[in-house]
Amino acid sequence: MATDLQQTINDQVALLDQKKQQIKDNQARYYRLLNAIHEVYYSTDAAGNMTEISPSIGTIAGYDCQEIVGRSATFFYKHPEDRQTFLHMLQQQGFVTDYELELLHQDGHTIHVSANAHMQFDDQKNVIGVEGMLRDITERVELQLKQLNDHLEQRVAERTAELEAQTRQLQQLLQAIEQSAEAFIITDRSGKVEYVNPAFETINGYSSDEVKGRTLSLLNSGKHDSDFFHAIWSTLRSGQVWEGTITNRRKNGSEYPALMTIVPIQDGGGIEFYAAIQQDMSEYEKLEAQFRQAQKMEALGTMVGGIAHDFNNMLAGLLMHIYLVKKHIHNPDLALEKLEMAEQLGYQAAKMLKDMLIFSRDEEGEKETLNLNEMLQDSMRMLRVSIPEHIGLSLDVCDQDLPVLCDVTQFHQVMMNLLNNARDAMGKQPDGNIHITLEHFVPGQDFADNHPDVHDECMAKLTVRDNGGGMPETVLAKVFDPFFTTKAAGYGTGLGLSMVFGCTQNHGGVIEVESEPGIGTCFHIYLPLVEQAAPIDRPASDSVAQGDGELILVADDNEMICKLLVETLAALNYRTLSATDGVEALRLFDENRAHNSNDPIRLAILDMVMPKLSGHEVGRRIHQSAPALPLMFATGHAEEEPIRQDMEIFDHSCLIEKPFKLKVLAAGIRARLHEQQAY
Repeated sequence: MATDLQQTINDQVALLDQKKQQIKDNQARYYRLLNAIHEVYYSTDAAGNMTEISPSIGTIAGYDCQEIVGRSATFFYKHPEDRQTFLHMLQQQGFVTDYELELLHQDGHTIHVSANAHMQFDDQKNVIGVEGMLRDITERVELQLKQLNDHLEQRVAERTAELEAQTRQLQQLLQAIEQSAEAFIITDRSGKVEYVNPAFETINGYSSDEVKGRTLSLLNSGKHDSDFFHAIWSTLRSGQVWEGTITNRRKNGSEYPALMTIVPIQDGGGIEFYAAIQQDMSEYEKLEAQFRQAQKMEALGTMVGGIAHDFNNMLAGLLMHIYLVKKHIHNPDLALEKLEMAEQLGYQAAKMLKDMLIFSRDEEGEKETLNLNEMLQDSMRMLRVSIPEHIGLSLDVCDQDLPVLCDVTQFHQVMMNLLNNARDAMGKQPDGNIHITLEHFVPGQDFADNHPDVHDECMAKLTVRDNGGGMPETVLAKVFDPFFTTKAAGYGTGLGLSMVFGCTQNHGGVIEVESEPGIGTCFHIYLPLVEQAAPIDRPASDSVAQGDGELILVADDNEMICKLLVETLAALNYRTLSATDGVEALRLFDENRAHNSNDPIRLAILDMVMPKLSGHEVGRRIHQSAPALPLMFATGHAEEEPIRQDMEIFDHSCLIEKPFKLKVLAAGIRARLHEQQAY
């Protein structure tokens, strides 16, 4: 029995020793495995203290296992707060995979590890700790960081180069704006100035500080009404670009024409601000005026042959009628008929000369209300001779009067340019034809859509059509551009149609052009109508106003004209005192004033151009002594407007043109005498 028991004990001891040896062998294999693996095995208790860690921690982090075991796991975390995130993920999932951490090496530098871990539980499912593996990924992370850093450095270099290029562009743009000859303006959405360049200061006389925060109304010349500015703002606020000419006033009070382009700068949310370019057109207008004058002189040279022919015909007719008057001196009715015809020829010759003088003057005239029908016919009579005989020229004018506010000189030049353009387009083709029409026009919806700035209910439509070579689209798009021409060098300046466009705009009108190669070209000019045309000097009847024996002072340096005027006034029942220069006229006036108070001079007719003293100076001195005395100034010059301006200082005065129309002269004298009786 004892022997059996002893044997059992011996067997159990042997088995136990065997188990112990197995455990030792397993531990040895375990530690050999821990020492062999590159990854770090670790375990912690429930409090987070390290309970075990593999020796490979020395390779990765430089620590001895004994330095770590028993310490909190966070002691070598670079960011201790990462532990809370790590534990939170463990609690949520029970495990963590490839969680990247930054740890501190024993020498202080950072190492990067990837952690895989899971929770440990006892038999009652209570958490007793965490175990896991740490894999050194420092090399990979640093490589990634290096690649990322290299990429970032490349992007920074590229972006820096882009920014430097943009900076250079901005600097170039700023230099261009700062050194531009045109004014550049930036305003906010309400129109208050935020920036102006030096050219603005040069053109307008205002410094940048003087205009910032103010609107451009300080440049308002008063030449444009509120509707003009309302149309500008309506265009801009609708997001469209506004471009046009405007008369501005400088700080010193002088006015100048400006071409302005205003652009609304928009962002996704709407208009952010406005940018404007302002160009002083003074020099351009001077150049254009010089061109117009040179062009008119050239045209006069072309027309002079035809006009001389017509003028000689009129003189021949005049002389023949005078001969027939002499021939039939004893037949009063026939002689009177010939005299009246001679008179008509004289007036026709005078009108032709007046039209030529008006056309040749080098300044713009004042706009006045005129009948476009008559203006067109007058213009055609003068310009017809500039069209070669092989080109047909026809005119179709409507019967309805078309009154427009117009500068006669500019209108004649518009017609001259259009006719010259049509003439040159046809060259020497044998069947060339120019057809001109004038008609009343009521704008429809299509016209309003194409020209939103035009609000006139009725307009005059002038059309000039030719059957020349026509123009392709590429040429048609530039036809009104200044200095654009398709003619050979020396045969065109490129300003003719540009001037037509500018004159049309200046008269509140619009111009359209249509053309087709091989068919011809058609220009349409639309001008707004006004209420009524200026009255034309037409006596109410054939009767001539007679005088009442009043005394009139007559002064003209042409003795023949002076004598004829005295005789004419005598025939009209007036008495006269006559002088052939200004000094003599003043002497006669002073003598009459001093010695004939009972028979005073009631009116003075003074030629504007006289030796010693001009008619204007004689009138000024007479006006100082007798401000109520009516004065009539006679002139044979076309530049009436400057003369009328000089006459503004005189009360009860008027201008009469040579050659005198008897009925007009007689009516003018009676009107002046009725306005003011004795002075």
